[in-house]
Amino acid sequence: LLCLSALSPFAVPLTGAQRRYLRAHAGRLTSEKLLPRALVLDPAAGSLGEIEDALSTRELVRCKLGAAKKKAEARSMATELATRLDAEVAQVIGHTCLLYRQSPQRIIELPPE
Repeated sequence: LLCLSALSPFAVPLTGAQRRYLRAHAGRLTSEKLLPRALVLDPAAGSLGEIEDALSTRELVRCKLGAAKKKAEARSMATELATRLDAEVAQVIGHTCLLYRQSPQRIIELPPE
């Protein structure tokens, strides 16, 4: 999945190893209760501020896609959400997606490509 915007100089396509690293990192953050979570009912709505803030401060956020009725819909909603937020989809499982957007501070150091 490639979700890039020409507006962000920090948007970099993720490799498989980087996605795997982000999934593992999210698991560690979840166990420490440090991973931000958000419920997305409509990715087209203007209520994306909470996710935007979480991506700016943490670079990684888990989103529950409440409007998706099927798993295939969840994948397309995650892609749309990532495009709107200038982020990358690191993982989609069921109705939950993991979004990553690199910040200028580079909070999460990804493995090299």
